[in-house]
Amino acid sequence: MTYMDFEPESLTDEYVLLVGRLEAFAGYVAQSEYSIDREVCAAMLGFKLPEKTKTEEEHEKNWFDVDGDRG
Repeated sequence: MTYMDFEPESLTDEYVLLVGRLEAFAGYVAQSEYSIDREVCAAMLGFKLPEKTKTEEEHEKNWFDVDGDRG
């Protein structure tokens, strides 16, 4: 994945960058038939997702294991 390191130098530059991100995001959402990936959304809109806690990671990993016996 390529990352462009662009720092807006004025409010106009910042506005143009934001409009471009929103247009790209709208296109992605419109073309996505199923649910969309939160990491892709964050990258397209230009923000970082908060770090997951260990409990959240374990819950996602074993969400189907109700009895705790499937590893």
